[in-house]
Amino acid sequence: MKLKDLMSGIGVVIDDKVDAATEDQYDEDAHVDPINEIVGQIEGEWDLACYTTREMPASKTWPSLLRSASFVLLDWKMWSTDASLDASQIEQEGIKKNIQFLEAARDHFVPVLIFTNESEDDVVDELPDRIFSDESREKNFVFVRNKASLLTDGSVEFSEIEQWLRQNASVYALKVWESAFHAARKELFGAMYARSPDWPRVFWKAYKDDGVDPSSSLTHLVNDNLRGRMQTAEFNEEILGVANSEVPKEEVRALIGEISFRPQQVLIEDEIGCGDMFQLPKQKFLLNLRPDCDCVPRNGQENGDIELYCIEGKRIPDTELDQKYDAGHFTERVWEHIVFSVHEGRSVRFDFRKLRIEKFCCLKEKRVGRLLHPYVTRVQQRFGLYLQRQGLPRIPEDAVRIAATRNLGEDEQ
Repeated sequence: MKLKDLMSGIGVVIDDKVDAATEDQYDEDAHVDPINEIVGQIEGEWDLACYTTREMPASKTWPSLLRSASFVLLDWKMWSTDASLDASQIEQEGIKKNIQFLEAARDHFVPVLIFTNESEDDVVDELPDRIFSDESREKNFVFVRNKASLLTDGSVEFSEIEQWLRQNASVYALKVWESAFHAARKELFGAMYARSPDWPRVFWKAYKDDGVDPSSSLTHLVNDNLRGRMQTAEFNEEILGVANSEVPKEEVRALIGEISFRPQQVLIEDEIGCGDMFQLPKQKFLLNLRPDCDCVPRNGQENGDIELYCIEGKRIPDTELDQKYDAGHFTERVWEHIVFSVHEGRSVRFDFRKLRIEKFCCLKEKRVGRLLHPYVTRVQQRFGLYLQRQGLPRIPEDAVRIAATRNLGEDEQ
């Protein structure tokens, strides 16, 4: 996939020299800042529109601006040089504002290209470690370049930007996924609207009649249908197939926890779900395995009166995990299941023999998060197998073990 295809959408340009000459705009000899040539070629070669502003937007507009942005072009020095003002103080306030904007862009995970007339090293020195790591520049969501260095005979050198994008696996994966996501979103909402412009109301009423949370259910409906309509994103093996460095064990564990577990703070407070996990004293946990459809209050029932079917678990130490690890999985007995690296990196062994029925009102304040599909589905499957297991007669050891003194024939070797 070419850079043009990856950097699609709307570009946000924040530069006090954009669309203006640095001197009299009617003077043919006036110097036009390189940002104008850069933006013009981006719009022409990338086939996208740019929103331009000559000053830092008000902070209250940042969320809506960044939600719509595919990327941001940011000038670094946009503060006044009026001699009547305290230049040092103005500069520090300007840098502080830039850093606050970069933090907001990081939270929305929007890549930022800092194109400046200043020295690149001077800009990098002002960036805190939480924003920019000078030791691993390819992992930063911020790209810093001097404007003039990007221009060769009046033409923008896009290869540097493309190389940065290819080295930054996170930004690259986001841009490839966005392309597939936008295509699926267009197809889904277009198809549903063609069937009925009131389709959200139809399903909202159905969810209300069924007694489930309509907001959560409508969200699941859209997400599930998007997943079904999304084409497989074409990621480049040359970019993602080779790691630049060994990833620390702590980072790998954190990644696994991020895809398998949602913390309490992002869950709907009163919504109960299969996979809800509750923490008890002494490193003990409870995991709700009751199906989602049974976790909905019906016939005037209070939310807190819902009974949960919970299995007990306890944190398992790393030494024991190491002993149980085998070829990407853990060897488990029929009565247990190990959930790896969930709440705060803890791994928990749940015991199917310890089933408890508890009301949600008694556990609500102890909930720490929710185990997600397919991880909780796997626990349900193993628990179902445990309940329906059928023991077999023991096979005599003499029928299997081979005596050490016995000589094997050629047909047995």
